[in-house]
Amino acid sequence: MLIVGGSSNAQGGAYCSVAVSVGDSGGGAPGAVTAAGTQLDAEQTGNARTIVKVAKEHGLPERAAAIALMTAMQESSMRVVKPYAGHDAAGLFQQRSVVGWGTPEQVLDPIYATGAFLYGVPSKGIPGLTTIQGWERMDMADAAEAVQVSGVGFQYKKWATFGETLAKALYGGETGTTVTCTDKTPTTLSGPAVTNVVNRGMGQLGLPYVWGGGSPSGPTTGFCSKDAGWLNGQCFAATHAGFDCSSLVQYAWWPYVHLPRVTTDQYEAGTHIKLSEVTTGDLVFWFNGPSGIYHVAMVLEGGPKMKILEAPHTGLNVRIRDLSPDESSLMSTAVRLSVPDAQAPGGKGTIPAPKGPN
Repeated sequence: MLIVGGSSNAQGGAYCSVAVSVGDSGGGAPGAVTAAGTQLDAEQTGNARTIVKVAKEHGLPERAAAIALMTAMQESSMRVVKPYAGHDAAGLFQQRSVVGWGTPEQVLDPIYATGAFLYGVPSKGIPGLTTIQGWERMDMADAAEAVQVSGVGFQYKKWATFGETLAKALYGGETGTTVTCTDKTPTTLSGPAVTNVVNRGMGQLGLPYVWGGGSPSGPTTGFCSKDAGWLNGQCFAATHAGFDCSSLVQYAWWPYVHLPRVTTDQYEAGTHIKLSEVTTGDLVFWFNGPSGIYHVAMVLEGGPKMKILEAPHTGLNVRIRDLSPDESSLMSTAVRLSVPDAQAPGGKGTIPAPKGPN
């Protein structure tokens, strides 16, 4: 389910449920999986509406909005991402001022950025979606890649159905089995369910962090990559059973929600909430530019002095520690998972294909 953040119509609602999951990225992408779904918070919802509004005001067909939504979700998770050291791409579509997409301020403006994606910057020789011959008949991911020139265009494809469904809903305000809207905000999981989740996680205290290790069934050995899984010159991950950060929270939640395997997918598997709102069972994430979202932990206690359960890194064991909201790289939004029946196991989801950890 996807929450796009209520009234009873898709154009004006604060939280709209869109019955669509993230599809396989296709194109031969290694380890592609189908995530259980995603949710948009207020910021993402506002940006999605802006994209659709710009397309409609220019008289463009729904497909243009669908491609733009798909692209923005892949490029920035529908957020206005600011540039940082070593990475000058910015905004919804990760446009670069240095190559002519606009001024640093312009590319951070959702209205301008959407217009630039749709029409390009003619004065700089930069094409936009509608300037590409035959874009209406092209595969959506191919059309997006023709504008973005990312080199990994197949990655857009996993958001194609998302873009089409959301564009249709926001263009025409259609609701029903595909899109439903509500004023209700996500509730906090409590009672026996959250106790069971916490107990499953706490039961792994003291087990080693193992890169690529862990599954919904329990601890496993992992593997080593070029710069992960090694300890004192030996491939620690291949000879020890344990968890990495994402498999630990996946294991803890599995009786209720079948979380995807890796942190980037887990971040899109629930409702985004403010870090100040977290409570027991919520997930917190860490992000840096080159690595993206690289770490996840489960909240044991919320408030200004949070406590978390985490599998930290090779060389350390699963542990409980205090967490400051000001910790470096800690993301300002956390994730709250929704459970169909908070008292009964069996949340919907799919068991992901094996894939690299974190």
